[in-house]
Amino acid sequence: MNGPETGEPLTVVGVRHHSPACARLVRRTIETVRPALVLIEGPSDFNTHLADLALDHALPVAIFSFRATEHASHASYTPFCAFSPEWQALVSGRAVGAETLFCDLPAWDPAFGQRRNRYADPHGPRAEAAERALASALGAEDQDALWDMLAEAAPEHELPDRLARYFALLRPPGTDDPAEEARERFMGAHAAWALRAAGGKPVVLVCGGWHAEAIRRYAARADGARPEPAPPDQGERTGSYVVPYSYARLDRFSGYSAGMPSPGYYEHVAAEGLDPAADWAAGTIATALREAGQVVSTADRIAWAAHAGALARLRAHPAILRADLIDAALATLVKDALDAPPAWTASAAAPRHAALAAMLRALAGHREGRLAPGTRQPPLVADVEERLRAANLEPGPLRRRVPIDWAEPADRARAHLLHQTVVLGLPGIGREEGPDLAEPGLPRESFAIARHPDWPGALIEASLWGGTLAMAATARLAARIEADPDSLHVLALALSDALFAGLPIEGDLLGRLSRGIATAHAVADLGGTGRRLVRLHRFGAAFGETAAPALAQLCVALGERALSLIETIVDAREGLGAIELVLACRDLFRDCRDTVPGLAPLRPPFVAMLGRRLADPDAPPALAGAALGFLVACGEIGAGPDEAARRLRRFGLPDTLGDFLAGLFALAREEVAQDATLAAVEALVSAWDDADFLRALPALRMAFAWFPPRERERIAAAILRRGGIGPAQAEAEALAWMRQGAMPIDQATALAQEARVADRLARYGLT
Repeated sequence: MNGPETGEPLTVVGVRHHSPACARLVRRTIETVRPALVLIEGPSDFNTHLADLALDHALPVAIFSFRATEHASHASYTPFCAFSPEWQALVSGRAVGAETLFCDLPAWDPAFGQRRNRYADPHGPRAEAAERALASALGAEDQDALWDMLAEAAPEHELPDRLARYFALLRPPGTDDPAEEARERFMGAHAAWALRAAGGKPVVLVCGGWHAEAIRRYAARADGARPEPAPPDQGERTGSYVVPYSYARLDRFSGYSAGMPSPGYYEHVAAEGLDPAADWAAGTIATALREAGQVVSTADRIAWAAHAGALARLRAHPAILRADLIDAALATLVKDALDAPPAWTASAAAPRHAALAAMLRALAGHREGRLAPGTRQPPLVADVEERLRAANLEPGPLRRRVPIDWAEPADRARAHLLHQTVVLGLPGIGREEGPDLAEPGLPRESFAIARHPDWPGALIEASLWGGTLAMAATARLAARIEADPDSLHVLALALSDALFAGLPIEGDLLGRLSRGIATAHAVADLGGTGRRLVRLHRFGAAFGETAAPALAQLCVALGERALSLIETIVDAREGLGAIELVLACRDLFRDCRDTVPGLAPLRPPFVAMLGRRLADPDAPPALAGAALGFLVACGEIGAGPDEAARRLRRFGLPDTLGDFLAGLFALAREEVAQDATLAAVEALVSAWDDADFLRALPALRMAFAWFPPRERERIAAAILRRGGIGPAQAEAEALAWMRQGAMPIDQATALAQEARVADRLARYGLT
């Protein structure tokens, strides 16, 4: 750090973001220097709205910045908590009467890049290697432990020199960083302008330590003119707003890419000091472990405290630091072996061990930010809240259920509104119940609505998609499509969401879907898409006059592609994947023949094709079963027990029966699930030995999964009665089977293992 003590009017304070020690240094520097201007690494486009940050917010908060076009969007965050150096710069600057300004590029500037966090540490491989070497030399296990030794536990008068040497090690003086050059030049130019504007009075600039030396260099070369960022591109929407934040989002182990881990712990370091923070951390970790079901006795606490103190003395720490505390907890409280090294470091993944995860969550804290009344908000907030209020759908403190009947015109408008909020992912509003894929008639739905603590922030952040609810939901769907434009699943889901949300269907979406269906080769993907399209067509009257013809055209394209694709399937796995496609075609040809123009000519060749596949000895069993089910369900052949038993014998081997039944039951469960058919299945299965049954069991379970639970219970009771058990006992045992906790495959495997053990014991005369 340079400044007046070296005769220079510009003081650049390089910091680590969200460090209590750096926050104290910034506050002391501003109070001592009493500068005319305080410049802070932050979005300069927010300078006209700095009054928003002066309101009485409950920290943490963040500046949410976005840029968006018709086909793309990007958001970034500038977070603050009470112990953020940048926040202390804002507060202390106002307190001494200085003009406080952000001096970094706006998030819309192309040179800002795609970073989601303005304070993300840009350290490269060289800096990381230097940091590891320093940590090893000082006996620290990771960069966070190293930082605590160097900075958080540093004597106040030594901290500036330690920081200067530390940041110089990471990035030696004169080293350029091409990825950060535009930002550093911009901040340096701001510093030069501030020096000219201050008229010889001091200026303080607070930035990440990585940038400090480069900003000084660029400031010395700048001409003193105030830098102006390039305006947003034409057609690009931009904005910056204050949003609530949380310690969970600030915590490094939740994916935050800058600053300190364990913000709850460092809040206590900032407010009370290292020793009280260690006491708080010990208490909150013990409570978290107990809530997770682990016993933490008084003796455990004593051993833990003694171990932590010993580690601190061994490491020559002036107090028990975070690393001492959690290393001691690992040694004294975690009794079982770990399957991976503990994830204390920033580069490690979140720990899988429950006790370690509970410790880190406890140290993170649970503080949630809250915006002060009167905080500026984007237009979307007012639009959404006004629309919900007018429709009596405003979330309240109590959860309520909202039924929707699409047969009622008034309910359709409410449905559109609710579906648009779901498309945006706004918390607190969710669709609980909706129409089944095979359900005829206009849909009935149910939504759950409740005020969610994340609602205010999520609504502000959703503004990057647009200024009104309909605009934002449309843009969100467009972004999903652009992210995966060749996925039939994504396209069909976007079409469904658009129709249910009452949003316009773009011709490009319909064209992409039509082309995707016509060229599809993945049978399972086409099947899932097909079922969704057929369902949407059957609801077509609810979606307006223009939707029905478009959906009808897609349904015809589906039938044409299925006709050619099903004919070529020979692989057993593809046969299983084809079940949904044949199921979609069953609903199409059986239920939509009078509402889809152009479908009638396709039915005869489709029925003939399935007849060939059923007779084909090389057809996959699942496809053959689905073909039979289609023909039965559509009335092309009878469903008598003799016919079913004859077909079953052809596929009655352990390797084929389950797949065949899966296809058959999926398409014609109600038509073929007669006692005679099920008895024929039972006769085939009873002839197998245990090894055959165990091999066939997974496929058989998949086949009978097409029956609802009550129907499976009825089938189980019928099997038991045929085995000679009385009706009452059969009902009781069938119910017990349905409600057992153990997996049937595990039970069958255990029985087979026991049989093998008994056979081996008998072979050696040990029984």
